[in-house]
Amino acid sequence: MNKQFIKQTVSNGIVALTVIILGAFFMFTEPANAQKGMKAPPPEKIKAIIIGDRVVDIAYNLGVLPEAMSVRGCMWPLAKQLKTASQILGCPKCIVDKKPTIVPDTAKKRGIKRIIIEKHPNFCIYKPKVKPANVVPLLEGKGLTIEYVDFSQGIESAIRQTARLLNRESMAKPLIARYKKAMAKAKSILPKVKLGKQVLIINGTFQRSTDKSFLRIEAAGGYSDQYLLEPLGCINVGDVLKTENKKVNKGHFSIRKLDALAKAKPDVIVMTGNPFAVQKALSAAVKKNPALAQVPAIKDLAIYSLPFYADSSVIEYPAILRQWAAALND
Repeated sequence: MNKQFIKQTVSNGIVALTVIILGAFFMFTEPANAQKGMKAPPPEKIKAIIIGDRVVDIAYNLGVLPEAMSVRGCMWPLAKQLKTASQILGCPKCIVDKKPTIVPDTAKKRGIKRIIIEKHPNFCIYKPKVKPANVVPLLEGKGLTIEYVDFSQGIESAIRQTARLLNRESMAKPLIARYKKAMAKAKSILPKVKLGKQVLIINGTFQRSTDKSFLRIEAAGGYSDQYLLEPLGCINVGDVLKTENKKVNKGHFSIRKLDALAKAKPDVIVMTGNPFAVQKALSAAVKKNPALAQVPAIKDLAIYSLPFYADSSVIEYPAILRQWAAALND
């Protein structure tokens, strides 16, 4: 079935969306940190607690994981994989506000003496007051050694600092070289002229117990804008779907209907989270309102499943940027 034939079928809405669903499911599903042709050994567990996504990500890429960590687990996709080997104590806000004893209690129970904390000038754009170092007053007088990784001098400096703390200094230079090479490759495929495409980012969750799909729209001004859309010269049109009474939480707002797609007219629809939830919702929307088949993203089959990025997987960022560039450049 060629692309011209597919476009001819768009007019009936449902057939076109079926093609989209079947095709999009298989696109860009390779993990961001996969290394083709290489099998990395399992990470070494160390007697430490790391507080901060970026430090955990660097440590993981140096072949190390702490016994426990405090990261933004609900925002960082890789956290779901890492939590099978390292206990997540909660996010940096949670370990201070909701569970103020969990870090010292975990350290005492596990015989841990080292706490490694991320220092970042802008830890979370959604929660600007949240800093991993806010936990420090809760650790005083507990016999713990507190160490820091400062990101104010950039990612390469942070890699060197982390490697030194983890006794992996020999691995710092190769990791920096790999990161720089990946970043150069990503930048080489960025468009020289702004693409100017209107992009709608939909995060999906599929509830198996009820077979229901739940959708959240990424609001403008978030991580995707800053790290992915802006380098490509694209525009987030998610706010067009936002009603006045909807509240934005962690950069997203929930929706039940996709009727406003006709108003937003996205050139590209990006699916993050569970793509099936989004595919299912789009299929139902077009069946109910066949006119939605004329939305540019649906008409041109420009619907992609892409990884969400919240500036946690800093080592994997170049690969994620390349995926987005490959999709939006199409």
